[in-house]
Amino acid sequence: MLRQMNDYLRHNAGALSVAFAIAMPVVIGAAGVAVDLSMANMVKQRLSNAIDSAALAAAATAGGSDAAAITAKVQQFFYQNYPASKIGTTYDLVVGISGDDITVSAKSRYDTTFAKFLGVDELIVSAKTTVTKEILGLEVAMVLDVTGSMSTNNNIGALKTAATNFLNTLCSNSACSSLVKIGIVPFANTVNVGPYGLGKNPSGSTYDTAFVNNPYNKTFNQSNSNQWWGCILERSSPEDTQNSTSSWKWSMYTNPNNGINYGCNKSYLLPLTSVYGTIKSKISSLAASGNTLSNIGMVWGYRLLSPEAPFREGSAWGDVTVKKVAILMTDGDNNIGGSYSAYGNWSTLKLTDRNLDEKLATTCQNMKNDGITIYTITFTSGIDETSKGYFKNCASSLDKYYDAPSQASLLSAFEQIARELSNIHIKS
Repeated sequence: MLRQMNDYLRHNAGALSVAFAIAMPVVIGAAGVAVDLSMANMVKQRLSNAIDSAALAAAATAGGSDAAAITAKVQQFFYQNYPASKIGTTYDLVVGISGDDITVSAKSRYDTTFAKFLGVDELIVSAKTTVTKEILGLEVAMVLDVTGSMSTNNNIGALKTAATNFLNTLCSNSACSSLVKIGIVPFANTVNVGPYGLGKNPSGSTYDTAFVNNPYNKTFNQSNSNQWWGCILERSSPEDTQNSTSSWKWSMYTNPNNGINYGCNKSYLLPLTSVYGTIKSKISSLAASGNTLSNIGMVWGYRLLSPEAPFREGSAWGDVTVKKVAILMTDGDNNIGGSYSAYGNWSTLKLTDRNLDEKLATTCQNMKNDGITIYTITFTSGIDETSKGYFKNCASSLDKYYDAPSQASLLSAFEQIARELSNIHIKS
C-alpha cells in the first residue's frame, strides 16, 4: 500500500504543483481581502464616531436652527475627530436640520492593499447619524461671581461668553420655549436685587410687593449716588441660608445720604424669565467688583427658584414636570474682607471666611432638600483645596462639580451642563 502511494505521488507531482500554483494567488488574495475588509470596518467605526461627536457638539454649542452656524460647528468637530492624517479619505459631509433634529452623514474612501490584486482598488464606507434636543420643563438660576478678581485677564468676558453659549444651547433660534426659564444672580460682597426690591420692574412698572425697606423714600437710580443702587443687607442667621419670605434692609454704611451704596456692585439680578433678549442683555451687562460671598449669591438663587415671595416665577415645589437647577460659578475663596458686606460692618459679627463656607454648605443642603439640582464650577487655579471641597459637596453629585482652571475649560463646563440639561441624544 505504501509503495502504491509513493508511485501515485511520484507520477502526479507535476499536476499537484500546477494546481497549487493556480490556487496560491486565490488563497493569498482571500487572506488579503480579509485584512482590507477589517481595515475598512475600522474606517467605518472611526467615521461613525466622528459624525456622532460632531452632531452632538453642534447641537450642544451652536444652538438654534441657524444652518450656517450648525454646519460650521459640525465641520469643525468632524475634522478634529477625523483629521486628514488618519486612514481613509473623507468626503460628502452633509448636514441636515429639521426642527430640533440634526442629521449628519459622510463617506470615506479606503485604498486597498491586497484586494487591488483582485481588481478592487478601493472600498467605500458611509455613516449617518441623527441627534435631537428635547427640552423639558426647566428653571435655572445662574449664580455668577462678578467680584473684582473676575476683571483679571478679562475673565468676566469669558464668563459672559460661557453664559451666552449656555443660553443659546437651551433656547433655539434666539427664542426660549415657554418651558424654559432662566434667572441670573450676580454676586460679590452682597447681592443687588435691583428695582424689584422696591416692587418695580426696570421699566418702572409694578413688579410685585416691595420687599426692601425704604425709610427715606429713595428711588432705584444707579446714575445718582444719592439714590439707591439696589444692594441689601442679608437676614440674620439662620434666615441667611433659607428661602425666607421676610423683608430686607438696604445697605446702609453710614447714613442714608452717602453710605447706602458703599461697595455696591451695580450688576443686579434677573428673576426667572423665558425672554431670550432680556436674559442675554443681563449677561452682557455683568461688571466685576467687590469681595466673594458665594453663600449670599447662592441663597438668592434659592429665592429666585422659589414659587414664594420675594420672587414668584418659580413653579410649585414638587412639580414633577419641571426641573429646578442652580449653577454656582466662582473664581475665588469666600472672603468676608475686613470692612463692609451684606452682613454690615465686619466688626459687628466678625465672621470668618470659613463661617461663609459653612453657611454655603447649609444653603446648598436646604436647596437639595427642596429638590433643586445643583452644579458648581470653580474657575481658575486660585481656589484652595478646602474651599473646593465645599463646592464639591455643594453639588448634587460629584459629576456635577467642575474645576475649570482656564477660560477654555470654563466654556466647556457650561457647554457640558447645557447639553445635559437639554437632553441631547442620538436618535439613530
